[in-house]
Amino acid sequence: MPQTDPNAMTSVFWADVSLWLTFLWIYFPLIIVFAFSMLIAHGLIPSGLRTGTYPPICARLRLPITAIGVAALAGAAVMMVLTITQTPVTLLNVWDRLFV
Repeated sequence: MPQTDPNAMTSVFWADVSLWLTFLWIYFPLIIVFAFSMLIAHGLIPSGLRTGTYPPICARLRLPITAIGVAALAGAAVMMVLTITQTPVTLLNVWDRLFV
């Protein structure tokens, strides 16, 4: 496999890599928000309600927290699709093979 030469990349390719990094930095917090909202809504709240640690009124928080998690997951999916479809030509020009 040939070595990747950074000098072979043009300014357009570097701009595309910058765009990918921007999308991935947006993707990361969305996944974290999704994971923690699902943990809270479907792990901590039901457990705390069963043991009596939380008052029963906390059961009403499950639906809004789940909605926040689903919205974050949808946003993360959109970010990943944008990352992949925004610059497919750059992927092929930077890496000669996508799959090992």
